[in-house]
Amino acid sequence: MKTSKRITPACAKCSVYKCRNPEIKAEYPIFCPHENYADVRKATIKEGWFDNPDSKKTNRVCEEVVKDGRDEKGNYNWCRIKELIEYSKRMGYKKLGLAFCVGLKDEAKILTDILEKNGFEVVSIACMSGAPTRDEVGYENYPSASSVICNPIMQAEVLNREQTELNVMLGLCIGHDILFIKYSKADVTPIAVKDRILAHNPLGALYTSQGYYRKKLYP
Repeated sequence: MKTSKRITPACAKCSVYKCRNPEIKAEYPIFCPHENYADVRKATIKEGWFDNPDSKKTNRVCEEVVKDGRDEKGNYNWCRIKELIEYSKRMGYKKLGLAFCVGLKDEAKILTDILEKNGFEVVSIACMSGAPTRDEVGYENYPSASSVICNPIMQAEVLNREQTELNVMLGLCIGHDILFIKYSKADVTPIAVKDRILAHNPLGALYTSQGYYRKKLYP
């Protein structure tokens, strides 16, 4: 018997988004996971809202933060850092980890001050903490290379030992952020990702992808 093959999801190409507006009369696109992965939808709803208390609490607090961050007209008033503060308070967190790039040490200091004044204990660790030399790990040297390299695994492991309840990433390099998330025992949320060219605003490249950045981004 032939089994029907699921079509690869392509939500980024959707022009309907019936998932967001179920009242519209349009059909779900053939690549829609809402329909093609109905079994996964059912299982994840059960996991996220009914069977797992931790997931249920995270979803509930997320909903509260989005709702309370709006005014009576539905306009959003809370920036990401304000949302981080409110989310952490409502989750009952007391001890937050801050894994940051030394290139954003000034921003890390300001963020730590804000979080501490909101009642949190902050354990901060820079990317160069425990940094190995290039020779120690067998990396080649080249003219613009630093003599030491970042240690995102140590960042995660130190915060694990400190038993932080939520870890915040600030400007870790791509790849290093992946390793940090991989080794962190606590949940992780980014407050900013590194973009050395666009003032740590990667979406700026998308907003200019049909103009100034087109030749840089498209082959």
